[in-house]
Amino acid sequence: MMGYGYGGGTSGFALLALLTWIAVLADLVLLGIWLWKQVSKK
Repeated sequence: MMGYGYGGGTSGFALLALLTWIAVLADLVLLGIWLWKQVSKK
């Protein structure tokens, strides 16, 4: 199973990792915008 990631599953794993990173970054951006709005209200 260890070598599977270097075979046909590489592209699928890379795509999954990329989508995960995009989701994480999007959450961080939205959180940052929300926090900025909370601070600017005061």
